[in-house]
Amino acid sequence: MQSDESADELTFEEHLQGMYYRYRQQHLEERLEELAQTMEETLLQRALTKAFFNESIDIDEDAKTAVQETVEKLEAGRYDEVDKELDSLAKTVEQSETQVTNQIQQLRIDRQDTISAMRRLNERVERVDQSQLSTLESLLNGWEWKSQVYIETNDTFEEHRQEAREYGNDMAAIFEDLKDQLFGAYDDTELRPLVRRLLDKDRLRLDELTEEERRQLAESDLADHVELKLS
Repeated sequence: MQSDESADELTFEEHLQGMYYRYRQQHLEERLEELAQTMEETLLQRALTKAFFNESIDIDEDAKTAVQETVEKLEAGRYDEVDKELDSLAKTVEQSETQVTNQIQQLRIDRQDTISAMRRLNERVERVDQSQLSTLESLLNGWEWKSQVYIETNDTFEEHRQEAREYGNDMAAIFEDLKDQLFGAYDDTELRPLVRRLLDKDRLRLDELTEEERRQLAESDLADHVELKLS
């Protein structure tokens, strides 16, 4: 009778231990999956940014390597090692995400300023499709890129990265086309650098303009849009 009770207790303890290991494994898998997803999204934003802004984003290469190595350890059942490394890995991934996010934020702000200036100018001259300007403004304001990149959820990372590049290239092409339409009329004139200065938010000082620049400005469709500052 005592032997049966001991066997029952051992079976119960084994059952509890099995539950603990399964829960632990699931917990580690979920945490690591979240970190891997964050790392993937960081890399996808990097690819999109390179295509859209033509700017390279710095990223901690060690973070990518660390995530991959930890995934391999988990798949190999080295749970103790994974458990010890997860907190440090989480910190590394979060730092990389913050670094990339901050760099992208500054690029977005700069491009938002340009697009806003283009929209205000176009409200005067009505030279381009305002809805396309709104599309660019919407992306830059909300940065809702995932729906354009995660088109198929079962795609590989490389396929998602290609989608990010293509989306970035599409947005860059729209931006360049709008600039050409909006400013093409000023090519080969002295107004071209003035328009660029307006987009950069520089003030136009009257005493800095040549007589020809003043004449062309007064005769152009920018006359009502530009406020000349005397100082």
